[in-house]
Amino acid sequence: IEAQWSQASDNFAYRVRVEAGAVLDVTFYLQARELAFPADTWSLIRQTAPDQPITLTVDGLGAGGMLRPGAPQILTVSQDQIDDSAIYVWQSSTGSFRVLDIAAGTDVPLPNDAGALASGQPCSGCHRISRDGKRFAYSFNGANFQIGTLRYDEPTSTFVETLAPVAGVRGTYATFNPLEDQSIPAMLLTVPDDVAQNAAGTTRLAMVHPETLAPITSNLAEALAGAPPSTLMPDWAPDGSFIVFAGYDSSAHFVRELGDDVVLSSIYEMPVSYDGATQSFAFGAPKVLVAPPGGALPDGGENNFLPTISPDGGAVAFTRAAGYWSLKTQADPINQSGQIMLVRRSDGHVFELGNGSNGAGTILHSTWPQWAPTVGQRYAWIAYSSQRPYGHRLTPASPENGMCTLVQGQTQCKQLWVTAIDLEAFANGTVDPSRAPFWIPGQTLAAQYVSPQWTKAVLPPPQ
Repeated sequence: IEAQWSQASDNFAYRVRVEAGAVLDVTFYLQARELAFPADTWSLIRQTAPDQPITLTVDGLGAGGMLRPGAPQILTVSQDQIDDSAIYVWQSSTGSFRVLDIAAGTDVPLPNDAGALASGQPCSGCHRISRDGKRFAYSFNGANFQIGTLRYDEPTSTFVETLAPVAGVRGTYATFNPLEDQSIPAMLLTVPDDVAQNAAGTTRLAMVHPETLAPITSNLAEALAGAPPSTLMPDWAPDGSFIVFAGYDSSAHFVRELGDDVVLSSIYEMPVSYDGATQSFAFGAPKVLVAPPGGALPDGGENNFLPTISPDGGAVAFTRAAGYWSLKTQADPINQSGQIMLVRRSDGHVFELGNGSNGAGTILHSTWPQWAPTVGQRYAWIAYSSQRPYGHRLTPASPENGMCTLVQGQTQCKQLWVTAIDLEAFANGTVDPSRAPFWIPGQTLAAQYVSPQWTKAVLPPPQ
């Protein structure tokens, strides 16, 4: 955990004080404008004042002994743990998958034997990991959408290839049957038509085997007749009882890349059950969870996508942007209006996570929300990718932006952040339940991280 502060006048030395009532009072003296708390000290702070307001104050010392007191800031260290989890993320600046351990602050390459995933490959970032951390799907070679899959091999501590990407075999944005050990392996896959950019076509969900792409018996196609022409970006609830997905009318507005881009999209949920006797899945009618207001226009209108289900199934986080996402045409700048949203399934109330993300009209490019695999006593946790400044160490003016392969129109490297969701506030009110986010330790500032997938850890801890 790191604290940063701005320079004021001619300050050359600083006093950082951490206090919590009569139980905690720790002071640091330094000349730098940031303090990485020593692990043992931070552990003591966490153990001494869990779930209590902690006051952090930075005072500056200037020429002539002038003491400039800083405004106190309040933070809370939760007792809730995020143990035995890992974040699998696409590092677009190096063309490789990385594995982040939040507690250890490590960032290591994904161990795998897939030839397509050597460092420096074209974009494979539309990846998905199963909830038990053992299955991995990715879309190789950008908009060619060549689907590939991996499975974790415990004896070798490696993800081994189960399906190699092949030209012409298309698929992206998958989700896995969370009850595979009680039923059969199954993968819901987004399959886009192979058409020119900004042309007519559809993208539809398909139920297939994750290692062969063989169709699995279901009524999915019939059930999707009640959804818009294009359906994509599915997620399967942890208890296996329902799925969510994004859907939009691709016959009314032609997006840049089918399977990648969306416009005026809604979030849907659909019940699902498994019949062991017939080894088939039955889907119910789709229900709208979140939709753009009536009359919204494609340019600048509300666009909802990338839904993800909370571990307890009560909430769905998603990205909202204004207008076409991620690009309208190949010549346009990337849409940076993304913000993280939350919908309560019980009544459909939508929360704008202004505390933990950013509000409407901002250009922090916050996208790809993903829940931690477990819920705590007081909080749930959401990771996401964003261009929000990391104090003074990473801003739009930082030299690192010249090294992280920015996409057209981007102004800053995207990094990963985590916000806490207050469970009581979420369940019982209409006020934003999110808390100020923290930057995930261990990231390379001169790198770009997109699409965090947060799931149960299966890899041995980095040495």
